[in-house]
This record gives sequence, structure tokens and C-alpha cells, in this order.
Amino acid sequence: MSGSSYDKTIQFRAGAEKEAAELLDEIHIGGVNVSELARTGLIEMLRRSLDEQDEIAVYERYSRDEIDEDVARVLLGEKIDQMEAEKNAFESAMERDTSTFLADSDGE
Repeated sequence: MSGSSYDKTIQFRAGAEKEAAELLDEIHIGGVNVSELARTGLIEMLRRSLDEQDEIAVYERYSRDEIDEDVARVLLGEKIDQMEAEKNAFESAMERDTSTFLADSDGE
């Protein structure tokens, strides 16, 4: 994103969270991948912060190729597939000939 205040590295003051991660890394057999924990946690929190309108906006921007699929999947996860299926079903329904769904032959 041009003009974004985010750098390639997102930084924040971790404090006790950093100490907890370091402790877990020390006591867990084989250590822990703190970077992976941070990525997973960030993805989870990003998804939690979206409301339905946000999800629709993200999907619309993805559909118009304004954002990359990887970015859309970070925010929407598997919902992107569900939204695509719903969009396709809606478009298919709009193309159907509805004249056969009208009143019975006796005019009711």
C-alpha cells in the first residue's frame, strides 16, 4: 500500500508477552517459533476485528483485483471461498428464466 504507515516489519511493545514467549521458548522441547506465533496471532486478531461490512469490502476489492488473493485470504480465510460460491449462486439465479415459477395455468 502506498502511503501506508506500516513498514515491512510490524513492531509493538511486547513487555510481559515477550518475556512469556522467551520463557516458553526456553522450556518447550525444541523451542517455539515466536515469529510464527506472532503471525498466527496477528492473523487471528485481524480477522476478529472485521465486521460483516468490512468482509464485504475486502471481498469486493479482491474481486476487482485491487488487492492480492494472499492479502484477502489473510483477512477472510476460508470465507473467501464461501463468498465466491454465494456470488456464483446469486448470479446463476439472476440468469434463470423465472416465467416457469409464475402462477398456475388457471391464473392463480
